[in-house]
Amino acid sequence: MIRPVVVVTTVSRDGVPNAAVKTNFMTVSSMTRYAFCCDPQHHTLKNILDTKEFVVNIPTEDIVDKVLKAALITINPCPIGVNEIEKAGLTPIASEKVRPPRINECIAHYECVLEWYREKIIVGKTVAVSVDESLMEGKDRRKMMLISGGDTDSYGIVSQIKRWPRVPT
Repeated sequence: MIRPVVVVTTVSRDGVPNAAVKTNFMTVSSMTRYAFCCDPQHHTLKNILDTKEFVVNIPTEDIVDKVLKAALITINPCPIGVNEIEKAGLTPIASEKVRPPRINECIAHYECVLEWYREKIIVGKTVAVSVDESLMEGKDRRKMMLISGGDTDSYGIVSQIKRWPRVPT
C-alpha cells in the first residue's frame, strides 16, 4: 500500500504550534474532507479535540530532510510548549481560516475543522485550500512524497501521471 506523506499542524489552547508527520492520511471526499489516524498520547489529537482545527500540509521531495527531522522530533510527544515546526527547520505562516499555521515550504495546504473523530481516527472538513501558484500553472517540478506499507526507511515520489484508457461506450 502506498500512502502520501503529510505534515499536520495544530495549536494548543494556549496557541503553541504543533506538527506531526502522518503517513496514514486519506482523502474522504474530493478536497472537502480528509482523515488520518493519531495516537491518543500525542499533542496533535489533544489539540484538535481542544480547538477543533488543523491544517494538512503537503510536502515535496525537496524538503525531505526537514520532513524526516519533523518525523523524528514528533514520533514521541515533545514537552508541552515546544514549537515543533520551527525545531524541524520549517517556517510557519498564518492560515486563512483557522488558527493552526500552514508550513511555508509545503506546496499545498488544507485548512480543516474537526467534523468527527472516533478512537484514533480524525475526519476534518476543509474550510480553505492554498496551493503554490507555480504548481497550478504547471511550472513546478517538485514532487509529492509517498511511503509504502511496512517499509519506513524509504519513500517514493509522484513522478508520472497517466490518463485512464478510454472505455468504448
